[in-house]
Amino acid sequence: MTHPLITFLKTPMAAPETRTLRRMRRLWMALCWSLALAVLLLPVLKMLLGPWAGLPALLLAAAAMLHGFVYFRAKVRADDSLGREGRP
Repeated sequence: MTHPLITFLKTPMAAPETRTLRRMRRLWMALCWSLALAVLLLPVLKMLLGPWAGLPALLLAAAAMLHGFVYFRAKVRADDSLGREGRP
């Protein structure tokens, strides 16, 4: 009989990253970096776009949240299926 802690330590903590999950993760990171850039460039955008300067940041924030929600749900599903089956 094996101690439960030993069994836990032998269990993989995350599923191998598939091509789709990798693409989704990279897109989410690109959206986050773009949002940070839009916030940093807000004074320049204010000169160019006037009262609409916050729109790019707003759209990027919404896209990052929506895509993040989809990505993290897919990641949790992949991790759960690995935990149940022992393989992806």
